[in-house]
Amino acid sequence: MKKGKINKPTQRELPANLASMSIQDMIFEIIQVCEVEVDDEGLKILQEQLNDLLKNVEAREVKTQVKWSEEIATIKSQLQAKVDSTNAQISNMANELAEWKANKTISIEVKQEGKESLTLGTQHYLFATLFNILQTGLNVYLVGPSGSGKTYAAQQCATALGVDFYFTGAVSSEFKLTGFINAQGDIVSTEFRKAYENGGLFLFDEIDASYPQAVLAFNAALANDFMDFPDMRVKRHENFFCIAAANTYGSGADRQYVGRNQLDAASLDRFVFLDWDYDEKLERELTANDEWCNIVQQTRRLVVQNKIRHLVSPRASIFGSKLLSRGFNIDTVKNLVLWKGLDQTTIDKLQIELAPTIEIKSEKNGEFRPSVKVGDEIHFDQEIGTINDGNYFDIELVHAKNVGVVQMVRDKSQVQIADTLCVITLFE
Repeated sequence: MKKGKINKPTQRELPANLASMSIQDMIFEIIQVCEVEVDDEGLKILQEQLNDLLKNVEAREVKTQVKWSEEIATIKSQLQAKVDSTNAQISNMANELAEWKANKTISIEVKQEGKESLTLGTQHYLFATLFNILQTGLNVYLVGPSGSGKTYAAQQCATALGVDFYFTGAVSSEFKLTGFINAQGDIVSTEFRKAYENGGLFLFDEIDASYPQAVLAFNAALANDFMDFPDMRVKRHENFFCIAAANTYGSGADRQYVGRNQLDAASLDRFVFLDWDYDEKLERELTANDEWCNIVQQTRRLVVQNKIRHLVSPRASIFGSKLLSRGFNIDTVKNLVLWKGLDQTTIDKLQIELAPTIEIKSEKNGEFRPSVKVGDEIHFDQEIGTINDGNYFDIELVHAKNVGVVQMVRDKSQVQIADTLCVITLFE
């Protein structure tokens, strides 16, 4: 509410009949000519406060807009970085998939300071991992099935490291590692001592087939920087590298490798373990016959799926390819390098699963009446049965190359379009 006061008017212009008016009318006429002073100080203060408030609001709005703009820009930048990263991952996956589809293997080139680059050619897909571990000075325990290329990989690592390669198979006595003094007093050295004393890469192959007592001497050499040999104590060479190759993890015999021993936990603790499975891309590249390689790899998968105690290594691909190139027929080659001691029932089962198949499907609704049974040999275009939907017609075996064997056939039953009537195993 405004404050003020009423002043007398400087010029009086009152009506002539003022005196005869009523009190109420008289007051109204007098007020009309009075001067009024109003106190606006409070209003001015309020206006200033309002202006200040508006300025603060505007400043906050600007600050908020800047803050939100910065946060939005940050979020956009983070999102873009994630998009770029995702795109890069997708691109890498696409490249890996393309390489896999092209069945490419890795080719290793070693670059050493002050030396020419060394090209090792096609290697196992884990070769670079093995080589990098060895360069740290750690001992490696390679675990893999027979024929997976463990020995060859060790030889190639020695070449890449620029050191000599030394090899020892399963040992039954520590003297095969430490050596001994013969009856003439001469020192009989070992491959292990040569590598340990002079430098080199030592491969202890089939360590899990060695006597545990003999491995304990090996453990002592790895645990320390020295080893007591029959004639003297030898310090471990700075360029000594060690790989132990095995078919098991040192825990003893299994269904596949029955002649393996359990190794001391302290010995196993000296190694880092690297699973070295078959590299089927490398296997295919080393095999001159692609069709034969397909048969070997399919057989390997079937052996695993059916839990058959049988080894199908890449050697079957390589050896079989060589035999086929010399004119051996495929059945003979299978017996020589693929079946190797399997009973005939198991061989027949694998042969059926390996053979290509064809399904004969119903083209009409009705009752199927087969004219063949499981085990029958089927010739090209031979009738296998009829479907009765009011009219009889023949079902012919189409697309068969020569002779097939019925693997599955429906008995008298109602069928609909696309139902499988018969499965035929094809033979060339």
